[in-house]
Order: sequence, then C-alpha cells, then structure tokens
Amino acid sequence: MAGIIERVAWDVAAADAIGYRFPNLQVKFGTQVIVRENQKAVFFRDGKAYDVFGAGRHTVSSANIPLLTQYLEKLNLIQQGIFECEVIFVSVSQFTAKFGGKAYSAPGATFAYQAEVGYHGQTIYEIDDPKMFVIELFGNKALATSEAVEDYLRDFINQNVQAELGRVDIVMLTQQLPKASEKVNLSVSDIARGLGIKLRNMAFEVMIPEEARRFAAMGDRAMTMQYMKETAAELGPSEGGGMAGAGIGMGAGLGMAQMMMGAMQGAPGAQAMVLCPACRAQNPQTAKFCSSCGGSLAPKPAATVACPKCQAQNPQGAKFCTSCGNAFA
Repeated sequence: MAGIIERVAWDVAAADAIGYRFPNLQVKFGTQVIVRENQKAVFFRDGKAYDVFGAGRHTVSSANIPLLTQYLEKLNLIQQGIFECEVIFVSVSQFTAKFGGKAYSAPGATFAYQAEVGYHGQTIYEIDDPKMFVIELFGNKALATSEAVEDYLRDFINQNVQAELGRVDIVMLTQQLPKASEKVNLSVSDIARGLGIKLRNMAFEVMIPEEARRFAAMGDRAMTMQYMKETAAELGPSEGGGMAGAGIGMGAGLGMAQMMMGAMQGAPGAQAMVLCPACRAQNPQTAKFCSSCGGSLAPKPAATVACPKCQAQNPQGAKFCTSCGNAFA
C-alpha cells in the first residue's frame, strides 16, 4: 500500500514548540517511532487519545499500542497489519506564560467605592498528562502551538484573577492580598490540571492606586466621620452645624448627620459618593463639580506608555504589558 510510514519522529522542534501533529498516517506493525528525551508521543484516532510512548525508539506492535489495537480490531480497521491514525508529539519541557490586566474591587460596605487595580505576573508550566492534554487542547480546542496554549492559559488566569480580586472591597484587598493570591493559584491550578497541565511558581503583583490606598488606610468608618465633620463645618452654627453637627447637641445639625449616616449605611435612597481630588470633600457620584471647592470631579486621564511589542497602552511605571505580558526593559 502506497504511503506507508516506516519511521515517525519529531526531529526539528523549536524551543517554544509545545507539540506537533502527524495527521492521517498509514502506519504498520513494525513502524519505528522515535521519541526524544523531552517528548511524549500520543496515538490519536477519531477524536480520542489512546497509547502513549515515552522517550526511546519504539517498534509499533499490538503489544505496545493495546488500546488503539483493541479499538481498531473491533471496527475491523486493521488490514494486513496496516492501519490509519495520527501521532501527536508533545514537549514536556517547561514553558512560561505571562498575563496581566485590570480588575475592580468589590463595593465598600459603607461607600459604593470600587477601586480599579492593575496586575501582572507569569507562571511556569509543563505538560503533566500528555494524553489529557492532547484530548483537551489538540482534539477539542485545536491548539497546536505554544503561543496558542499560552494565549488560552492567559485568558483563564486573567478571568480567575479578576473574579478573585472582585470578591473583596479595597480595604480587605490591601489586608488580604497574599490570601487572594493563594486562592487564585489554587483555582487556576485545578483548571490547568484538568487540561493535563501542571502550573509551577505562578506569581503576580497587584498595583493599587494611591487614592485607593488612602481610602483603605482610613477605612469606611473613618471616611463616614470625615464626611460628617466636613459637612457640619460647611453648614456652620447658623445652619444647624457647630456642636450639633459634631454630634454633641440636638437640632437640625444632629438630624442631618444622622440622616447622612443612615444613607451611607444602606438606607433607601442612598447614593454612592466620590472624593474630590483637590480638597478630599465627599460629593454625590453624579456630581460634575465639587460642592466644597468647585473643582472638577472628572477623572484625570492616567499617564500611559505604549508597549513596544503590541502597542497597547499601559499605566506609566508598569513592569509588564497588560495586554500581551511583554516585560518592559
């Protein structure tokens, strides 16, 4: 029969190549399959992975591919010791996947304040279960290069990082960042294991803006008291402030403070507040100008720098690109 393969080997493999597929091979009992030290060879047929060869020179026989032989014999697909299959070589070397992006913390308990934080990191990974890897990524998702696998890993790592950072407010996030990092590692490692991939040494850094750090340091309760103090000072004694506004006496000032406290604790009709970047006074989130100093509340555009690799804009001072993970020199 024409086209029968006598020898199968992945001889020329680039350093970043994670796998190579030999499709639609006419193989016979006696064909030589040569597997190098950092490789595994997986026999694949009709969307399923069967037998796996480790490093060495192998002569194909019914004894060393029992799973595939049993399947083919059941369907009478072996004729005179010749059959059709695919052989997929997988590198078991270690690879690096970079990731990064932006996430939002959960709203605060008192103020509906969500901080935007940046993050970036990388993980070292390797193929731990070649058979599962071939089924999931080569078979089901048709990923055939290390670049495609890295893109896939980056996507689900980013999703898990963003989900975990979004579960806690900025106060808790600054206090429990190591714990959040550990949860992300466990979650992502479990998903990767289901793809036949083992993650090693995954680490990432979260960049918290200065304003969010000040908010976290002050805390919700202190922010509430600061808001009441500034409002009472603005009202003045003749408008119900003074001692009443400070919470000592009776009257309109105390009533106003209690109303504000109730609103900020989730009473009906409460609205989110924002800090004036100039004087730090609290203003309704819908306000365009500060009620205390008249300054604009429009957010100032953050300074950015273009990634030399993909041209994506990144926060000034970033160490890695939030789009492609490229390290900045």
